[in-house]
Amino acid sequence: MYSDTRLLGPDTDLDEFLTKLKTPWKTMDSDMDTALGIITNHAKTEFEIETTQLMSVMKQQGGQISIEFPSWQADVEKAFINQYGLIDGKLIFNKVLMRLFQISKGTEQQLH
Repeated sequence: MYSDTRLLGPDTDLDEFLTKLKTPWKTMDSDMDTALGIITNHAKTEFEIETTQLMSVMKQQGGQISIEFPSWQADVEKAFINQYGLIDGKLIFNKVLMRLFQISKGTEQQLH
């Protein structure tokens, strides 16, 4: 969506970056509420919310792999960029995705 790469660069320590994404942040509760509200608007039923995917990976003929991201992710990213600016918004977006991933794996507490 955006071509700015300042969050990750060739000198980025990935372990440090992942630790940063997993660390709770000051506005985490309201940011997670914002994300949940957007996801809820995209889902038609409570069942769909429970089965919402962060991405889908498909192996196509010829061995190529296709990765698709749901449309709610673009809306969540836009909301945080509008709220916090490009760099901080992208960081919050990535922190929210990490938190959702951790919730899906059972390593973090469920939302609401």
